[in-house]
Amino acid sequence: MESRIESVELKIMDLEMIIEQLNQVVIRHENTIDVLSRKVADYQQQLQAQASPIAPASEETPPPHY
Repeated sequence: MESRIESVELKIMDLEMIIEQLNQVVIRHENTIDVLSRKVADYQQQLQAQASPIAPASEETPPPHY
C-alpha cells in the first residue's frame, strides 16, 4: 500500500514538473507573439505613412517633350 502511495506521489511530482515546463513554454510564446504583434503594427503604420509613389493618371503632369 505504501509503495502505491509513493508511486502516486512520484507521478504527481512529475506532472507538476511537466506543468511548470509547459507554463514556461506558454510564457515564451506569449512574449514572442507580443513582439511580433508590435512589429506588424509598426509595419502597418509605416505602410500607411508612405504615400503611393505612383500618382493617378489624372494628376500626372505630361513629360516635357510633349
